[in-house]
Amino acid sequence: MIRNAWLIAFFLATHPVVARGGYTPWFPQDGAQGSVGPAGAPKRIERYTAVANASGIAIFTWTACTSTADVDVITGWVTINGLVQMVTGAVVTQSLSGATANVKVSQGTLALTASPFTTAPQGTNLTVRMMCN
Repeated sequence: MIRNAWLIAFFLATHPVVARGGYTPWFPQDGAQGSVGPAGAPKRIERYTAVANASGIAIFTWTACTSTADVDVITGWVTINGLVQMVTGAVVTQSLSGATANVKVSQGTLALTASPFTTAPQGTNLTVRMMCN
């Protein structure tokens, strides 16, 4: 018990005791509520699915946004030739009214020099989430 006396002394020295027997926390306290800022522009959040062509490219189109959209690929699963594979991709170009993505599927590989992904075959679906004003 005596060997912890220094710890108790340190705690009491660094945490001032208040009148009610509690202590004042060392971490910052919340301040007063600030004023509410102006409402932001309405956002569109939509999903689109496109089919890869023979080159593994999927082309997406939507009603034009007022600013360039934020487009994210939604990774999923697809069965190709009886094998379940991961399907993913990367947006390579985008505009106010669409985007183009490279579509990739996972592949089994034992060689450390091979990529775990390959170009998706024609007809593979890719889904994206588009957010814009």
